[in-house]
Amino acid sequence: MTSLPVTWLTWGGAILPILLLLTLMVGWRWSAVSASWAGMIAAFLIAVLVFDAGAAVLLVETGKGVWNSVPIIAVVVPAILLYEISRQADVFAVMQREFARLFPDRLLRVLAVGWCFSSFLQGPTGFGVPIAVTAPIMLAIGVRPLWAVVVPLVGHAWGNTFGTLALAWDALVQQTSLGVNPVLFHTTALWTAVFTGMVCLVSGAAVCWFHSGLKGVRHGLPALAVLGLIMVGGQVLLSRPAPTLAEIVPTTLAMGAVFLIARLPRYRRGPGPESDMFADTAEQTADAPDLTLHGVFLPYYVLVAVSVLVLLTPPLRQTLGAWSMSFAFPQTATGLGFVNTAQPAYGPVAWLIHSSFFLLITCAVAYGFFSAKGLIRPGSIGLILANSLKKSLPSSLSVLLLVIMAKVMTGSGQVEVLARGAAGVTGQYYAFLAPFIGALGAFVASSNTSSNILFGQFQENMARLTDSAPGIFLAAQTGGAADGCMFSPSKVLLGTTTTGIIGAEGRVIRKLIGLCVAFSLLMGIVAWVFA
Repeated sequence: MTSLPVTWLTWGGAILPILLLLTLMVGWRWSAVSASWAGMIAAFLIAVLVFDAGAAVLLVETGKGVWNSVPIIAVVVPAILLYEISRQADVFAVMQREFARLFPDRLLRVLAVGWCFSSFLQGPTGFGVPIAVTAPIMLAIGVRPLWAVVVPLVGHAWGNTFGTLALAWDALVQQTSLGVNPVLFHTTALWTAVFTGMVCLVSGAAVCWFHSGLKGVRHGLPALAVLGLIMVGGQVLLSRPAPTLAEIVPTTLAMGAVFLIARLPRYRRGPGPESDMFADTAEQTADAPDLTLHGVFLPYYVLVAVSVLVLLTPPLRQTLGAWSMSFAFPQTATGLGFVNTAQPAYGPVAWLIHSSFFLLITCAVAYGFFSAKGLIRPGSIGLILANSLKKSLPSSLSVLLLVIMAKVMTGSGQVEVLARGAAGVTGQYYAFLAPFIGALGAFVASSNTSSNILFGQFQENMARLTDSAPGIFLAAQTGGAADGCMFSPSKVLLGTTTTGIIGAEGRVIRKLIGLCVAFSLLMGIVAWVFA
């Protein structure tokens, strides 16, 4: 592969689509659909005018983008369907009543759902499911729509590396020498647990700050200490011997611990510090269906149980995963010599072990159970499907456009120029920048896994070139990617769609972008000191 020229023209052109997307969404408050159109068109123009990408490159990368968007959209649709089924059954009123009873303290209630439960869901599922499922539950407990999206985005981000049964970690192993160097494997796993653990602790504190500022942090300190110790400590202990379980086991324990913490006198006395995070000061629990919280959460129990059973049972996983879909794409090259190798089986998706299939099973269980309880009127399935389709279309179109934009930027060499240009400027201080590169990949590709595929080998090479510790660079890569997942547009869209505030994506990103930069700065400083 020819080394692309890194000049002010190529680097400036490469950053333009991202800056345009952020400016339109955050600064000008455009909807995600409108901003995505503009970002995609900019990526195409830069690819042609600056990176000399021909029609073949654009067509192939567009095809890859269309296919890569399908698994994401496949999560969006059943997640919205589950929300519509739950709304028709009026089970959110039960959630509000029961959570108010179990967690009189509103801050602990927010931590339980937005931090612990979203992290717990990240363990076996991922692919945006924690946001799509948790955001409407946040609404149900009385949180305002904007915060109902922001809090789980912050709360779940740390689990993006070892969550989804360590899918992103496995991608990093495959792209680098981690698989053939046991010492490097263990070192990187430990540093990854440290970096993402830092994100976990700070994200919990950030949720408290969002709730009621410094008073919230002080009030939530005992819960933060106990839950943080369980989640971070458990991940550190399991990251080397059992990466697959390093997120799911600690978050399961934390889910149990939060109910015990709720019994402490500190969190039983009343609603806790005043906060404008909630839509109303009174608890709206009247006329809730006669259903227990376990009944309401039965579909979610099924979601987690099926996911864990299938993914942690190798024979079952291999059998169901044997059938997958993929597409073949030919080799292409730009006029500047950037080559995209041929892909005989690009982006294989094993649908029977994909989160979308588990969500569909959950929807079927929810509809059957709530119908049997008499909570869904006969014949309402048509209305449920129509509402789901109507809400899915805008977010699905945005996801499609964003993923195409990302693939065109990647396939034309724009993403590589961004990374190499930044590395060239920083030189021996590159360790400080390593998490920002990971975050960039996750923001563009909406995935920690994709970011590790994009930049894993690049980060290892930079460690060798700067005579630094590669384990810290690789850990900073995937730790930064976890951070970037917090405000990637596709993830944000999942939340705004299931909470009914489509068009507010820029407002959500505005709340998060400073926090994401702070996370990457913290990781960058630690990486630079120890690398």
